[in-house]
Amino acid sequence: MPAPWSSRIGRPHVGEAALILITAVLLTVVALVWAYRVKAVCGGAPFDAFGRSEHFPVGARDALVPCYSDIMRLWIGRGVDLHIFPYIHGGIDDNGHLYGGVVEYPVLSGMLLWLGAIGAHNDLQFLQHSALILAPFAIAVTVLLGKMTRWWVLLWAATPPLVLYAFHNWELPVVFTAVAAIAVMAYGGSVDPRTGGRRLSPRTSAVVAAVFLGVGFSLKLYPGFFVVPLALYVLTGGESLRARRALDWVSAAWVTGTAAAVVIATQAPFMIAGFRGWKAALDFQGRREADLTTNSIWYWGLRPIVGGQTDAYHSIVGVASPLLVAAGFAVAVVLGWRMWQRDGVFPWIGVAAAMLCAFMVFHKVHSPQYTLWILPFFAMLRVRWFVIAAYLIADWVLDVSVFKLMAFTHDTSLAPLKDQVGVMVGVWVHALILVAMIVVFVSAPVREPLASYLTTRVPPRGPLTRLADADRRAARVWLGEPTLTRGDVTLRPIRTSDAQTLAGLVSPSDSELYRWTGPIPQTTEAAVSWIETAQSTPSRVAFAVVHGDALVGTTSFYDVDADNRTLAVGYTFYGPAAMGTVVNPTSKLLLLEHAFDTCAAVRVVWHTHEQNARSRAAIGKLGAEFEGLLRKHRRFGDGWRTTAQFAMTDDDWPALRDTLADRSAASS
Repeated sequence: MPAPWSSRIGRPHVGEAALILITAVLLTVVALVWAYRVKAVCGGAPFDAFGRSEHFPVGARDALVPCYSDIMRLWIGRGVDLHIFPYIHGGIDDNGHLYGGVVEYPVLSGMLLWLGAIGAHNDLQFLQHSALILAPFAIAVTVLLGKMTRWWVLLWAATPPLVLYAFHNWELPVVFTAVAAIAVMAYGGSVDPRTGGRRLSPRTSAVVAAVFLGVGFSLKLYPGFFVVPLALYVLTGGESLRARRALDWVSAAWVTGTAAAVVIATQAPFMIAGFRGWKAALDFQGRREADLTTNSIWYWGLRPIVGGQTDAYHSIVGVASPLLVAAGFAVAVVLGWRMWQRDGVFPWIGVAAAMLCAFMVFHKVHSPQYTLWILPFFAMLRVRWFVIAAYLIADWVLDVSVFKLMAFTHDTSLAPLKDQVGVMVGVWVHALILVAMIVVFVSAPVREPLASYLTTRVPPRGPLTRLADADRRAARVWLGEPTLTRGDVTLRPIRTSDAQTLAGLVSPSDSELYRWTGPIPQTTEAAVSWIETAQSTPSRVAFAVVHGDALVGTTSFYDVDADNRTLAVGYTFYGPAAMGTVVNPTSKLLLLEHAFDTCAAVRVVWHTHEQNARSRAAIGKLGAEFEGLLRKHRRFGDGWRTTAQFAMTDDDWPALRDTLADRSAASS
């Protein structure tokens, strides 16, 4: 028996948003633990005099996932193991080797290396400390993506890249800055419940986002590229769909100026304190050649064509790579500008993703861990599932192959064929997808609820919440599926096994009695379909009416509205032998007692054909009030019927209950 209504109102429940975050964070923690265990295989005693593990860089040779990591590699050779403060005291020698605390990354990444080395005396401890620094950024990205993309966050939290690359290099902080910038824009554009408008103005949101992008630039460069589409977004008025107005150059200047100020604030102290060391990191990247360690299309595509790593090869890469990156940026911006001219909104997130694709595919360095950079955009933008699947599968194949291949730097043709093929598949599948996504990302719609946040709309409810709402409103949740008995009349849930009996209740010779009734199933097949429809309709609870041991008819609760505690009684027909007997008054008494007394309904409605005098009289005898005619209310045959509507409320019921009970007793 269903619980009283009063016990159902306001019942606390864990929301879908909480479920998403709990699930995603737990999966992220599992992935991070797994990621650490994968990389830690390369470390451990015995250590040499510099704290380098004897196992590095190979670890277990039969391991499916290589344990190599840049984190452990950089323990020695840059002064990290000597705990030298980064950049200030070092430089680059004539052979292109960094020394004295200089690392090849922007200054904030260098600071993370230095922090991870504090208290570490070997490469495994350095990995442990670095993992503790990096892990919170992964969890923060999970939380932000969970809030902005709901279940699509699992592309970040529950796919291989987080295991493969979380502790491979220092990517997690920079990914956080890019995602945080978008999250700030989403928060600023979301509905303020106090005013109904935006929480923050487009300029304020964009300026705060620019702070994160500036920090990201000083971590790993690429978030700084996103300042361009962000500035164009505020320049063109953000999400405003009003008639096109003058370009907002002031807001665009605020965005670019803020990002520049943050970059200067993070870079200037190192430039002032040790310019030579600061510049050495730039010189290192400038001198870096597109060799096997860069894993780029230039090495795998151009090098074989020009006959190896010749001077001509390096010259072509040095010119073509930045030109193509710039061209990719320009294509993304132009496509975005055209979309603004067409739709009135500059798609800055899509343009940012497209620019990232151009940088990843055309830059002379394409490390496998860059997959972490693009993964959040797969979650935030609507991309075909097979594109994402192909990218992730290729990424897995690449990762388990390329680090094994690097053991054969002198001649990759000596490497196992499966590793050579794996690298080729990974590199070229990635390249093809990235080139295509330069165009596709720009026009890709933003996923919900991020899209609603950006446009100051209340986002649609999540998929599980919508299902829960539908379940909560289903008739069976409120009314249950009870078996109701009084005397020798029983109402029980109808079953498909009743189909044959139901089909035999009304013979063709009796059809005149049912001329104003809806379609009566008269074959077993039709009865099965009728019952299945009744059982699958969420707003209906159908009963078999049993008199003694015989099924004599059917009736239903329908149009059930649990929120308003209203329902209708109908879909009723009996065999001719049951008409005028105890069956109908007793059935109605059972239904009304269940509705009003058990489930606290406030209103019960009956509908019948305007010309069905027998039915109208029977409903009137129950004490229901005639409320009027509903024209063209239901389909009827080949046309429409005018419905006579009757109703009874909980105010009427106490006075009518005894009368109906007396009728039931008198008829028995």
